[in-house]
Amino acid sequence: MIKKILPLILIFSIIIVFTLVAFFLMSVELSAINVWALIFIVISELAAFSLFTYLRITKKSIDNVFLKSGTIMSVSIYLIATLTFGIIAIILMNNLNIFFLIQIAIISLFAIVMILLFSFSDRISKRNSEDINKADIREPKRGGL
Repeated sequence: MIKKILPLILIFSIIIVFTLVAFFLMSVELSAINVWALIFIVISELAAFSLFTYLRITKKSIDNVFLKSGTIMSVSIYLIATLTFGIIAIILMNNLNIFFLIQIAIISLFAIVMILLFSFSDRISKRNSEDINKADIREPKRGGL
């Protein structure tokens, strides 16, 4: 199992280290909003890591293309939204409460989308396995067209 997730661990470790190094090397003012923006960016990177790890270690059938593609798209949009909002956080320098409200809204929307993806994916997977069992297409028939 560790062989499956080792590349993910390395990639996301590099991404998180790069984020931290970039933050401190860019001579960013250590104001509360900048530190919180960094924290939310790292949280989004950790969420992406955990979801990609889950997708990598689960041994589900090819039916879960819906879940895999939906998760990749959702995580990508979540990372982009968090990074973009973290970069433009300077606009809200005096409004830390609005910054938190927007970040929590982004996280909540992401969580809702992921819950819906898991729910629909499970339904699709169950329906496909029922259809396969009904059709009895697992074993080929001999002697017919």
